[in-house]
Amino acid sequence: MEEEMMNQEGMMTQPPQPTPEPTQSRLVKVLGDRVENNLQNLNEQEMELITQLNVPQFREFMSKVFGPEFSIIMKTRVPEPQAQPQPVSQPSESPAPMTGQGMMTQPPSQ
Repeated sequence: MEEEMMNQEGMMTQPPQPTPEPTQSRLVKVLGDRVENNLQNLNEQEMELITQLNVPQFREFMSKVFGPEFSIIMKTRVPEPQAQPQPVSQPSESPAPMTGQGMMTQPPSQ
């Protein structure tokens, strides 16, 4: 009788088993971890390139080829490109064209 009670109690104290993750989530995690490790091995130019490619158009296109996991991994593991401020150019005066440099000021006469 005591054994039965202990078995029942032992069963009650065990935490519930977690439900298995969907296959896609596990795949994204495993591949994402691998991508993150690979990113550490890139040189500066390669890292700049992968960062520049991390835009929605590229992710969506590559997801058509490699599957939806590609986009998820790019979004979550690869740095996004930073918006580059456009330099404000000061208006400058260009020198007036000089004659004799191929500039036509009048249409050719026929």
